[in-house]
Amino acid sequence: MFYLKDVSWERIHLNLWLEPDETSVGLASLRFYLVSLSGKTEAEFSLAEADGQSFRLSLNVTNNGLNRCVTSGTYRVLAADDTGKVIPVLYEGLFETLTGFGRGFVYDSGKGVYSVSFMIDEFTDLPELRLVFLDAGLTPSDKGNPYGKKRLSDRLKSGLKKTAGAANVLSQRLIYAVVRAFRFLRKPHILFLCEKRDVLAPNMLAVYQRMHQRGMTKTYVIDSSTRNTESRHFSKLSTAGVIVKIAKAETIIVDDYVPAFNSLALADSVRVIQLWHAGAGFKGVGYSRWGHFGCPPPFSAHRRNDFAIADSMAIRHFFSEPFGILEEQVIPTGMPRMDAYLSEEHRRTAVEKLYASYPALKGKQIILFAPTYRGRNRKTAYYPYELIDFDGLYRYCEDNDAAVLFKMHPWVPGEVALDARYRDRFFSMNAYPDINELFYITDLLITDYSSCIYEFMLMKKPMLFFAFDKDRYSVSRGFHRDYASNVPGKICMTFDEVLRAMRARDFEFEKVERMLPEYFDHADTDSSDRVIDWLVLDRLPDAYASALKERRDAIKRARARSFPPVDSV
Repeated sequence: MFYLKDVSWERIHLNLWLEPDETSVGLASLRFYLVSLSGKTEAEFSLAEADGQSFRLSLNVTNNGLNRCVTSGTYRVLAADDTGKVIPVLYEGLFETLTGFGRGFVYDSGKGVYSVSFMIDEFTDLPELRLVFLDAGLTPSDKGNPYGKKRLSDRLKSGLKKTAGAANVLSQRLIYAVVRAFRFLRKPHILFLCEKRDVLAPNMLAVYQRMHQRGMTKTYVIDSSTRNTESRHFSKLSTAGVIVKIAKAETIIVDDYVPAFNSLALADSVRVIQLWHAGAGFKGVGYSRWGHFGCPPPFSAHRRNDFAIADSMAIRHFFSEPFGILEEQVIPTGMPRMDAYLSEEHRRTAVEKLYASYPALKGKQIILFAPTYRGRNRKTAYYPYELIDFDGLYRYCEDNDAAVLFKMHPWVPGEVALDARYRDRFFSMNAYPDINELFYITDLLITDYSSCIYEFMLMKKPMLFFAFDKDRYSVSRGFHRDYASNVPGKICMTFDEVLRAMRARDFEFEKVERMLPEYFDHADTDSSDRVIDWLVLDRLPDAYASALKERRDAIKRARARSFPPVDSV
């Protein structure tokens, strides 16, 4: 037998700590499954041995292997080998402790909740463990009625809204089906689709330009559609035009989130490639921040990605987890936007342009202050400038012949308001289009949770992390890994600590040297070509194609395995 001794949660990963009794067979011959009471396997746990006799099972509750959440239902945890031997997991501790292991994930801005509860089967001789998964919608209370009953007018409005929404979805699906039916009459289409920006995101732009350089327009129609749906409202006619473009495409290259994919069933032959613009930062996004405000519902547009990209094999789970897909679907092509960044010719031209535009910077030590935003979203984004000791920073610049460039997150509005007495050494660079070009002349980067640290790491220069709110930020925004052990530089909690570290040159630079090989499999100018060749032209190297096939075959075998229903055990 195996006994549950403890439970821990790591974001969306459920960890079960088990201990075998003396009759249990060796772990090497066993696999552990989440099995419904009817005997159907829902998912397979991953197994990691721990100290002594205890070991850990792990399960991502948002991905049962089919890029879906574990289906609502009551489940057993069973160990089985190839001979047919089945061993249930039991629990003999306090019932109050067991119930405390559960967790609820509120999602979609409070419109639903997904819960995982623990119990035991009270009607069997053995105290067998039961896990109950439930995806439920939350019923919002009517503010005008304490009994929760909606007024007739409110019910009518709600009904009309739902009807209009359903009609809109139906019309989009009809447009897609009609346009799709005539695809054999045209050349294959590649669509670059961005619904969060008015221009192509950097990774997309690099691949788009490279396709044209390679003459791919002779074989393909290379189209694009960009709309900033977060900041502007677009008409149904505009959306219909986007649906037409989607329907024509065999390959769709996206950045971030495409709302239309929530309701639009793309043809199986269509390939969606996610070129997420950010590197492997710390901020939780997508399913990494399940249970936080604004996280996606159990099924969302994130799941429609057939492939995503990463800089290395070692960090691909930082991308698969947010998008709710398998690790093997994340391919380490490198980031296309890095092609120009790592080009010596581009670097030389960019530096010349910078010094021509800002001659006061030449010959000075350059400090780049580039933190991420605070606030919930684009509309509420800000940065607490009052925490910066501008006087102390200016004195450092005078003493060290330095200048500071302030490059805030694009969501933080306007330029940095700098006092006139600082402007010979402080420069607001929010309007400068490419932060990567600023890295060329930067001697020290000061940031916090931004993914820009990975591009900067390639410059092999020091960083400081002004993380005054790291504990609160971790709780509210959510990190998808431990912050303190994964930043390539010294963490400072106050600006006084930042200034002291600068004066002492205490940057903990050895962290950069240690982390650099782990985070980059490719440090060259060929990432765009790898995206095109491997993912667009379907020439994925055998190692990655085989790994993905093997993983899907293993999931298929696990889910095909059946066990006796609980009432006949």
